[in-house]
Amino acid sequence: MIGWICSSTTPYYDIRNGCNAFKQRPVLIIGGLLNNDYTVLPISTVSKRENLHPLYDIEINPLYYPRLNLNKVSFVRVHKQTTVHRSSVIYQISDLRNEYPNLYWNILEMLSRYNKALEDNAK
Repeated sequence: MIGWICSSTTPYYDIRNGCNAFKQRPVLIIGGLLNNDYTVLPISTVSKRENLHPLYDIEINPLYYPRLNLNKVSFVRVHKQTTVHRSSVIYQISDLRNEYPNLYWNILEMLSRYNKALEDNAK
């Protein structure tokens, strides 16, 4: 499952209602099952472009990556990694790691940079 884009129920903050909520969205699985959880990166269309991070939101344009089966320009949100229970993973969408390995490794490199910056700031 690592490297796959899957549909999953994920948490998010609902600004309209001022509370946490859940919705079904694509995620990139970056960590295999550990205590029945996958580590994932959410994939979002990000309706307000001012909320995009210049480094850690990686664009996936379906014109350039058609085999990923995403209908809209979306962003892998490297700085928002989370875990989801395996029962929250509903179905597989596409195999990013094998279909577009350069994009996959770019995402992992940015994830490494983000985690290193997080670690450095925690010292």
